[in-house]
Amino acid sequence: MIVAKRFRWEGAHRLPWHQGGCQNLHGHSYELWIEIEGEMDAHGMVLDFKDLKKAIKPLVDAWDHATVVAEADKALLGALTLLGTRLFVLPFDTTSENMALYAVAFFAAQAAPTLEAHAVSRIAACLHETETCYARLSLTVAEALAHAAQLGLGDAAGGDGALSSVQANT
Repeated sequence: MIVAKRFRWEGAHRLPWHQGGCQNLHGHSYELWIEIEGEMDAHGMVLDFKDLKKAIKPLVDAWDHATVVAEADKALLGALTLLGTRLFVLPFDTTSENMALYAVAFFAAQAAPTLEAHAVSRIAACLHETETCYARLSLTVAEALAHAAQLGLGDAAGGDGALSSVQANT
């Protein structure tokens, strides 16, 4: 069984190496679907939607009305820091694909005990950058936790402390 919840936010980013317009700072009305797959329990539920929301909402809140910036984009980081504007630094380019990977890893790190308790087998993120394009990634929980560890998203103990290592000016 697969269950999913949708989240929406407004944010900005740029891809400085891109040659098709995305090299300019621009915004999106992002939409993220977090999907989990597992077996239904005796009550017919895979996971309570409130548990799903609790795990991913700190990230969505951190990205809302912020500029998501690659840590290698020193020019944009400098400008936004000078302006004192809200930003969120990622360790890689801010493509939809990378943001979907980050969302899956973040969710896995935040929800690990709950996912294990409910025998969740897979996590997917479908990140819509616009109405007509998205990136979708599906990983096993173990794969997602491995990515979380690589990204320094904590020991999967839950809470929103993992944001402090990459977030600035919020």
